[in-house]
Amino acid sequence: MKVKYKYFLLLVVSVIFFSCQNIKEADNKNINDKDVQENQSLREKIDKINNEIEDLMLKGAYEDILPYYSNDIIISPALQPSVAGINAIKELYREDKKIGLRHHSFSSNIEDLWECSDKVYERGTFGLSLSTKDHPKPVAYHGSYFTIWQKEKEDNFKIKYLIYNLDFNPYK
Repeated sequence: MKVKYKYFLLLVVSVIFFSCQNIKEADNKNINDKDVQENQSLREKIDKINNEIEDLMLKGAYEDILPYYSNDIIISPALQPSVAGINAIKELYREDKKIGLRHHSFSSNIEDLWECSDKVYERGTFGLSLSTKDHPKPVAYHGSYFTIWQKEKEDNFKIKYLIYNLDFNPYK
């Protein structure tokens, strides 16, 4: 049963990827200048939102990040169980504050971006360093992420799904 599910999920992601316009296709001669400009504009908008979220993370202003999430958001972090729903994210942020989680650095880089219907799909890499009360020496992590954005009215975007993983096993 699990194998069938994995193949089904692979099929769905493949269909989304190949049926939607990819920003990297801007080099393709079949795409007109208007499409290229719209795609660049979309990339700039998503990059701007990512930068705003990164700044808020560095400030520890977790409550200010919540408006960037859809109410039914799902976050699947590396080495931890997935968290679903805005209320669960609020609780996660409360726990982060209790343990004194502090981001010392945080940056991301969009590797690939495409849209389909009312969704924008983003794939990229990230790097961060953080510490806690119990572990005051910052520890650095790096990896990759995949975000699904929900397009809202007036060019507003909210994160609907975020999965990220590390490029290494920190326990080895």
